[in-house]
Amino acid sequence: MSKAFTDEETPVPDGGEALPPRERDLPITQAGLARLRAELAELLAAGASESGGRRARVLTQVLKSVYVQEPSLVDGRVGFGTSVTVEEANGQRASYEIVGPDEADPARRQISVASPVARALLGKRAGDLVVLRRPRGDIEVTVVSVTVAPGDVAPPDVQTEDTER
Repeated sequence: MSKAFTDEETPVPDGGEALPPRERDLPITQAGLARLRAELAELLAAGASESGGRRARVLTQVLKSVYVQEPSLVDGRVGFGTSVTVEEANGQRASYEIVGPDEADPARRQISVASPVARALLGKRAGDLVVLRRPRGDIEVTVVSVTVAPGDVAPPDVQTEDTER
């Protein structure tokens, strides 16, 4: 139907599917999996408001389509689940944690492994120069340190890819 014959004011009903089906499972850190599971448990315990019910459906779908990927710190290089600190020419430093797309949280400096900044950093190590393409403009930075992200230790009830599949 042509857009001219639709009412843009009419809300679209929230169907059973909260997300389109994924072509493949996506990686997540152990800590990210635990956070999403805890959020879902809180939503279910609180009872479903309209927005809470939709978020619960989204989380349920996400949890069915992720796998735990262990941190990858090989030869001191930036990889999934690592924390990297970079420094600009003016001495300003920033740290990022490279995580799965479903757990990215800019407020916590957690960026998706698929983001332009993460893609530029992957494989780099301390001392490497990197150009970061950011919305506020490109900037050249030096990698200062690369470590396994803190807090990425599996709680006893979290299973990894090997045990779930």
